Amino acid sequence: MPSKEKEFLNNTYHKIIDAVQPDALYKKYLHVFDNTLYYRNTLIDLETSGKLVLAGSGKASLSMGKAILPYLKRKPDNSLFISPSEPSDTPFTVMQGNHPIPDKKSLTSGICMFELIDSLTEDDTLIYFLSGGSSSLLEYPVPGISLEDIQKSTESFLSLGMSINEINILRGAMSQIKAGKLAKICKAKSYIFVLSDVMGNDLSVIGSGPFYKIPVEQNIIEDLIAKYKLEDHLSKHIINIFKTYQAISNIRDIPHYLIGSNMDLFEAAELICFDQDIHPLSFPESLFGEAEQAGKMIADMIKLYTGPKPTCMLFGGETTVTLNKNPGKGGRSQELALSVLAELQNTPGITLLSAGSDGIDGVGGAAGAIVDQEIYQKAISLGLSIEEYLTQHDSYHFHKTCDSLIVTGYSGTNVGDIVMTLIT
Repeated sequence: MPSKEKEFLNNTYHKIIDAVQPDALYKKYLHVFDNTLYYRNTLIDLETSGKLVLAGSGKASLSMGKAILPYLKRKPDNSLFISPSEPSDTPFTVMQGNHPIPDKKSLTSGICMFELIDSLTEDDTLIYFLSGGSSSLLEYPVPGISLEDIQKSTESFLSLGMSINEINILRGAMSQIKAGKLAKICKAKSYIFVLSDVMGNDLSVIGSGPFYKIPVEQNIIEDLIAKYKLEDHLSKHIINIFKTYQAISNIRDIPHYLIGSNMDLFEAAELICFDQDIHPLSFPESLFGEAEQAGKMIADMIKLYTGPKPTCMLFGGETTVTLNKNPGKGGRSQELALSVLAELQNTPGITLLSAGSDGIDGVGGAAGAIVDQEIYQKAISLGLSIEEYLTQHDSYHFHKTCDSLIVTGYSGTNVGDIVMTLIT
C-alpha cells in the first residue's frame, strides 16, 4: 500500500499539472473586454480582412490552440498543429512529428508548416502556439543537410550532455525553420503564444525560436565546436555548415506572449502545501546540469535541513543526462530520483517525487519517479545495485522493478520539471 506521504505527493503532482494546463493559464493571463482580447493589459488585435489562421508546434501546442477558441469572435479559417501524439478529438488539422529525435514525419510536418506560413498574406492574421518539444517535432533542413544529418547530430548533442541553449544554437544553423526563419517568411500580422519549459524563459531557446530574432555570433558556434570536440563526432560537411553560418538579421519583431512557465507550477505546489499546513521551501530554477549531480545536491540539502516539519522542498528546472555508448532506458527526472535514493539510502521520513510536467521523461513512457525508504529496502531485498543502474543510465528499469514509476502519458502541458521532497 502506498504511504500517505506518497499519496500526498502523487495527488499534488496531478493537481499542479491541472493548474498549468493552457485553459487554466489563460484564465490568469487573458481576458476579453468589449469584445476585444487582451493579454494582461496588452491588446491582441485579431481584426482582419483576410484569413484567421491558428498554428502551432510542441508538446502542448494542441491544447493551447483548443483553449483559445472560447476567446475568439470567429472560427479560424485554417489551422495546422504539429503534435507528438495522434489526437482523438480536435477541430484542427494535425500532423505528427517525433521527439526527441526528428524523423520523416518531422520532416513532412516541417515542410508543410513552412509552406503554410509562407502562403500567408499581409491581410491575414496568425496566432502561433509554441511549446517545448517543437524543435524535434518539425524540421526542414537547409540545403546540404539531410534528415539523417539532423538525426545523427541531435543524437550526438544529447549524448554529449549539451544544454538546450547550446543545442538550439546549432539546430538553428541546420534549419530553415528555427532561429527566426519562420518570421522571415511570414507576412501576416502575427502573435506567438508561448508556454515555456526553459528556465529564465529565454524566447530564443523555446522551440528553437522559429519566430524570434536570434543574433548568434560566429565565435559562439566555434566555441561550441571546440568545447564538445564536435569535429570528432560529426561529418565534415556539417561542421562546415556551422563554421559558415550567419544568423539572419533582417527579421521583423513579432510579439511573443508568455502564458505559462515553471513558476506557475511552483505557485500551484506552494498553495497546496499551505492549504495542508505543510511549510513549502522553494528553490526555483535550481535544477540544471547533470541529473545525477543535481540529485546529490538535493540529497545534501535534505541532510542539512533542520527547519520546521512537515516541510516540502520544491526544486524546478531541467537537468541533462550525458549518455554512455549503450545506455538503458530512463530520463532525467527518473535518474535524479535514483541519485537521491543512492545518497539517502535508508533514511526515514523522506519522500521525493521527481517528474516532468509534460508527462514523458526521456525513454520508456514514464513521467518520473517517487522514492522513499521503502523503495530503498525493496531494492536491497531484490538484490538491485542502485549504482549500477545509475552508471548504465537505466533508471526506468530500476523504478519499474521497484514499482516507483509515475506514468501519466502526455499531459497536454510543458513547463519544465519539478522535484518535491516531503520531510516529516
